Amino acid sequence: MDKRFDIHDVSEDLRALVGECELTGNRTTFLRNDRPIAILISHDEYLALRETIDIADDAPLRAAIEEGETEVLRGAMLAAEDLLGG
Repeated sequence: MDKRFDIHDVSEDLRALVGECELTGNRTTFLRNDRPIAILISHDEYLALRETIDIADDAPLRAAIEEGETEVLRGAMLAAEDLLGG
C-alpha cells in the first residue's frame, strides 16, 4: 500500500524539493553509499510512466497499435487534414 503524507507535515527542505519537482519537472535522486535508492518525480510524470507500463502490459492494445502503425505505413489511413479537405 502506498504511504501518503500531507506536504505540510514534512520538513521545509523536503517541501522545497517537492515544490521544485512539481514546478520544473526536475527529478531528485536519493543515494545511500553513492547508490541510487529512490527518485522523486512529479505526480504527472508518475502517471505518464504508469500509463506506459499499463500499455506495455496490455497485449491486445499493443497489437492494435502495431496494426494501426502498419496501416499507416502502407498508406491505408488518411490524415485528418485530408479528410477535411485541408
